[in-house]
Amino acid sequence: MTTYIEQQQKAISALEQGRVIIDFQKLQEFDSSAVAFMLECVRSSKSQAKFSSLPKALRGLIDLYGVADLLDISRG
Repeated sequence: MTTYIEQQQKAISALEQGRVIIDFQKLQEFDSSAVAFMLECVRSSKSQAKFSSLPKALRGLIDLYGVADLLDISRG
């Protein structure tokens, strides 16, 4: 299992190479740090980061924090 910091560094490195889609399909446990990670990816990539297979509960956190538009995630 990798740490948050390791995943963040990998993602930012990949994002610097160009547009990246980050797949959350295997994510089973998470908290608000997952949303912070997503926001950092978007900020670091100047909105090039895209996300797929978001768990329903993570979408709920995104809606709760009101950042769906910042993450370019449609509701529904």
